[in-house]
Amino acid sequence: MCGCERGTGRARLLTVPLALVLAACGGGDAPASTAPAGGGAVPGQAAGPQPAAPGGVAAAPGPSTAGAGAATATGGVAGRHELAHPEDLQMVMLAYRLEGRQPPFAEWAAAQPGVRMANEFERADVLRAEEERLRAVYDGTEGVGLLRLNVRAALSEYDGGRGGYYLTAFTPGSVLTFTAYPVDRAHPERVSVRVDNQGELNFWPLDAATARDVLDRNGGLRNVVLDARMRITGISRRSDGSALSATLLGYTITSDRHGQPVVLGELRFDGNGG
Repeated sequence: MCGCERGTGRARLLTVPLALVLAACGGGDAPASTAPAGGGAVPGQAAGPQPAAPGGVAAAPGPSTAGAGAATATGGVAGRHELAHPEDLQMVMLAYRLEGRQPPFAEWAAAQPGVRMANEFERADVLRAEEERLRAVYDGTEGVGLLRLNVRAALSEYDGGRGGYYLTAFTPGSVLTFTAYPVDRAHPERVSVRVDNQGELNFWPLDAATARDVLDRNGGLRNVVLDARMRITGISRRSDGSALSATLLGYTITSDRHGQPVVLGELRFDGNGG
């Protein structure tokens, strides 16, 4: 296996056994949101939970960073925990934490259908349980400074002159967006993630024979999922929601055709450039 060339910022293919099958991975320990999701994933947007690459190791837990770990537009994030394949509501909770704010738990809990439909004898208990659920999602973001996101992409036609595929994700200016509706559809909570690496991140260098084998193993299809690992570097507040900046550490290129996810390859970056 080979990583990036230190100092050059050039990513190289990490060779992976052809039949390597991924182990299934869920979306972390935080409770799932009952709020509607922000829509189906499209190229360049975060996909739903996908299997993780084998051998992946989450960052070791660090000290609590509540309050002190709040990020700024230029500052870093002290947290060492990884939030893996989060749902939209988890990303919204993470943004609140990094901004040093607490979500309006009581308001959000009161807006949930289960609470509004409860009768007068049960309503207080249902409301309390819903608020505890939301607080548990928020608590699950403590110490987070790393993200693991699944991003859908497609392979270009093979570039014989340069030797490799281009991927329709992590192109300059691309943004990943998460949207949750903790109150109702008229009041969305949005979080965007923008990769701040310098250099090219979406070219996959391969010789022609290997590139053809990749296409064959993907059944001639060009749709893939990138299991991407990122380090959060900052957060800013915008009119349309919170905006996270992150450094892309690398991604595993996977195929899940026939329901049997397989690793096609992997790219790693030095954390400073492409």
